Amino acid sequence: MLVEEIQMLVADVVLPPPDITVSQWADENRRLSSESAAERGEWRTDRAPYQRAIMDALSPSHLGDQVVLMSGAQLGKTSILENVIGYIIDLDPGQVLLVQPREADCEAFSKDRLAPMLRDCATLRGKIADARSRDSNNTILHKKFTGGSITMSAASSPAGLAMRSIRCCRLDEVYRYPASARTEGDPVNLAITRTANFWNRKIVLCSTPTVKGTSRIEAAWLESNQQSYWVPCPHCGAHQVLQ
Repeated sequence: MLVEEIQMLVADVVLPPPDITVSQWADENRRLSSESAAERGEWRTDRAPYQRAIMDALSPSHLGDQVVLMSGAQLGKTSILENVIGYIIDLDPGQVLLVQPREADCEAFSKDRLAPMLRDCATLRGKIADARSRDSNNTILHKKFTGGSITMSAASSPAGLAMRSIRCCRLDEVYRYPASARTEGDPVNLAITRTANFWNRKIVLCSTPTVKGTSRIEAAWLESNQQSYWVPCPHCGAHQVLQ
């Protein structure tokens, strides 16, 4: 029996993830928690269809390795990151680095967003144990699961940005990052450098824009293929970018 259990664990780690996208996983498995959503219950991508292409671009089957998400406030950027993390824990284990502007933001995400998702999504329940102060494998800012881990780091912490190789780099609210992580340089570049050893890396930069011409997220978006979400006019049906 022990040999069979080991074989099953190895298979979970080495087999490729099922051929479903992040949005499909979210529609099947994600439940919104009262701590992080105005309306708790099942996630439905159709309620905010502009999120579908973003999530699917962060799926393993998508060829691109970097996604830049520049959008307005309260449009679901953090929920998208949560869905991607849930997908990784459940189906595509690997090392994840989530960078927030401050350590207080990291702790808030861990307690108010990540922990409720792990509790309320049946497919994730039990895959990461509750945080214990004496367990170095599972603290508020670092959590291990079979085949991977999640590390949450402040943008100002050079140690947190450079302490381990990672496959998945999530950079949230980059407009609030300092110009340099103390004396180590640009925190965005420091974090992305940690993905260099992975052929299947996934990087996402997301933020609201700030001042035109000086915004960090705008500069990154201008270097991308600059896709936008087009909606039909309710009168003539012509598609346009909603301003």
